[in-house]
Amino acid sequence: LSDLLYKYDDRTYRLKKLVTEDDCNRIVAETYKVLSNIVPIHKKLMYDAKTNLGQIDIVTTPFYHPILPLIMDTDLAKICQPDHPLPPRFAYPDDANAQVAKAVAYVKSEFGETLTGMWPAEGSVAQEIMPIFSDNGIEWIATDEKILFRSQPSGQPQYYPYRVGEKKPVAVVFRDTGLSDKIGFSYQSWKGIDAAGDFVKSILAFTPAPGEPERMVTVILDGENAWEWYREDNDGKEFLHTLYRRLGNLYESGEIVPVTMSEYIHGNPKRKVPPHPVSAMRQIDTLFPGSWINANYDTWIGIPEKNRAWEYLGTA
Repeated sequence: LSDLLYKYDDRTYRLKKLVTEDDCNRIVAETYKVLSNIVPIHKKLMYDAKTNLGQIDIVTTPFYHPILPLIMDTDLAKICQPDHPLPPRFAYPDDANAQVAKAVAYVKSEFGETLTGMWPAEGSVAQEIMPIFSDNGIEWIATDEKILFRSQPSGQPQYYPYRVGEKKPVAVVFRDTGLSDKIGFSYQSWKGIDAAGDFVKSILAFTPAPGEPERMVTVILDGENAWEWYREDNDGKEFLHTLYRRLGNLYESGEIVPVTMSEYIHGNPKRKVPPHPVSAMRQIDTLFPGSWINANYDTWIGIPEKNRAWEYLGTA
């Protein structure tokens, strides 16, 4: 499309000419080519725990992106929002299970593999929904550190994964909010190379003292929102290329080992990553109900407008 667009020194793109209907058809065709390659490229990059090949884990959310604990039982909001008025109880655990089962089945149909990880929509978790994940073959999920800080036992550091549940425990990782928000928000006005240096420095600050166990730092972004706001680094490309290059060097020196959760749980002898079975992880006895927004569900329940929507849903 270089005959249609010109890249200026300020890193903006502008049209060279008045766009015609034929030009629009070309743009749609080019867009289709890009979009049609998303699944095949990610499928090629998927990590396979059997062969220890691949670079990424594919995860999904419950199928229609529900706030799963509230589908399970809206009364769970009484724990994290004790002062908020709530609608008449809505409790459909079979629907909650179907949301996870449909997601797992769909991704297997697209990628040919059964998922082992899931991001609950908006990081929404509760102790009561954990069996739904394990019953559908999910080994690990992720949410925010604010949930960990309100869970029992209290005072647990966020730089370890934890197991939740008794019969078929599921691993839960808790994102480091400060590190994640640096990428999502703070680095928008930074030069890419400077942001990468700061980020690596921030990770190295977690280095355990000699004799202490290794730590796992979890970074989770509100990913679709970050890159378009990078004013000094178009699409964050300089930051990402510099960061991955630095991480590669630090992996070679043994200072930082980037891992997928599949690698972390099952191990990867090709990269000298030992296994960390879920059964051996520290235990969370009670996972606090809430999302990665305010460690509660107040974005979706607890005010008249939202409560009325739950009443309508219950009627339906």
